[in-house]
Amino acid sequence: DLSEQRMYVNIGTTTIHTFPVSTGTARTPTPKGNFKIFLKQEVRIGGARPHYIMPKYQMFKAGGYGIHAFPSLGNDKGVFWREALNHIGSPRSHGCIRLLPEDAVFVYDFTELGTQMTIQK
Repeated sequence: DLSEQRMYVNIGTTTIHTFPVSTGTARTPTPKGNFKIFLKQEVRIGGARPHYIMPKYQMFKAGGYGIHAFPSLGNDKGVFWREALNHIGSPRSHGCIRLLPEDAVFVYDFTELGTQMTIQK
């Protein structure tokens, strides 16, 4: 839910977990609609500079839109990662859905290719 900056993990109509997230900004919004996870990678390295490192990556829309743990940069001694930690619960990404690391592990392990998801406001 973009307006709440929350992810609801459901089995059927029952919510089993709720997680805080950071989604896209007004300039780089997270797309709304119904999607399916079609790619899972333990770690994804962004193709464009500054080449973000994104653990527990799950792509749901072409163009690089995914769910993942906080991104980091390999050469900043964790500065960017700590900044992302302060942003949880507010729109800050380039369109991805960012999770706390332990939450990203749960979501990554819970889903499989083809898992359906809805992004709404």
